[in-house]
Amino acid sequence: MDNKKEDNEEKVVKKNKTFASAIGHAIDGVIRAFKTERNLRIDYIIGMLVLIFSLFFDFTKTEFACICLTIGFVLFAEMINSTVEYIVDLITDKYDDRAKAAKDIAAGGVLISSCVAVVVAYFLFVDKITNATTSVISSIFNSKLHILFTIIFAVVILIIILKGIFGKNDEYAHSGPSLRIGLSFALTTYLYIITKSLLVSGIAFFLSLIITASRAKDKKNKVIYALISASIGILLVLIIYQIVLMGPSIENVLKNLLGR
Repeated sequence: MDNKKEDNEEKVVKKNKTFASAIGHAIDGVIRAFKTERNLRIDYIIGMLVLIFSLFFDFTKTEFACICLTIGFVLFAEMINSTVEYIVDLITDKYDDRAKAAKDIAAGGVLISSCVAVVVAYFLFVDKITNATTSVISSIFNSKLHILFTIIFAVVILIIILKGIFGKNDEYAHSGPSLRIGLSFALTTYLYIITKSLLVSGIAFFLSLIITASRAKDKKNKVIYALISASIGILLVLIIYQIVLMGPSIENVLKNLLGR
């Protein structure tokens, strides 16, 4: 027992001995909180997604600083809340109104920080998202929609043909290339071509990856087929748009085929 007490005292001395060791303990605390606290992990993921999302907008240095401070504020509040819970549980394992009040107040701090984060996100993102959405919708309606329908039908028909070739034992739906993956990557490519927006095409690409991952988990749908499906969707869009840009007429095509 005395040896254990001495070890603990030695650890305390080492903890406060140098600035580098203090930083090391702080990093240990951050990692421990991330590993043990589910809500904190969610906050980290949301914060990372917000930072990535912000790259698609033309934020000023001040606006980007506000984003970073808000994310840090939420993470700090969540870690303080976890600290209070650990201390209360360490002091008593019985119900006590004061212990409940301490936990509730700490949780209230997290709620306030989250509300502040929502307000900051609203004022920073809402106008930029509205303008981007309006631009995308305008681009879609101003584009030649018959090209989009041609792309969809071409992907559907080609993948159905390949499913018929590679399908076995009447399980055509789960064999060969995936229609969902092919269409998702075709639409992603189409959106990028007509909008030239990294934000819109990035979101579409992310959703396409989710669809691909969900289909790849299916044992009946091999990874190679997922890659083929994505390639089909992308290549068909590029080929169709190349044909549209070249604008060939039936007369010129026939002349080239007949060599006249």
